[in-house]
Amino acid sequence: MQWAAIFYKHDVRITEGIDHLNFYNNELNKYERILPCKVSCALCGTLIADEGRNMWLAFPSLFNFEGVSKVPIKFKPTCHIFYGMRVIDINDDLPKWSGHKNQSPKFD
Repeated sequence: MQWAAIFYKHDVRITEGIDHLNFYNNELNKYERILPCKVSCALCGTLIADEGRNMWLAFPSLFNFEGVSKVPIKFKPTCHIFYGMRVIDINDDLPKWSGHKNQSPKFD
């Protein structure tokens, strides 16, 4: 299970530290920025994000929301996807999709 925030690439900017990132393409088994690819910290190896052709999937648990005492609204979960593959039930009021959001049946 993971908490992920998905953004359109045109809304994401890396302002510094790109030289401290590693890129890995699973399909070609190459450590290059060939999309889609995994993005990790070159210093410690922590997985930071998945970079796609149009989207950027990042892990908010790694973000530092400076000056904010709680997670901003835009980063709060809005649904559960691939809920049919869950290991445990999640008891909240968020919609639960069997696959991708709006493209698969919902759980009641």
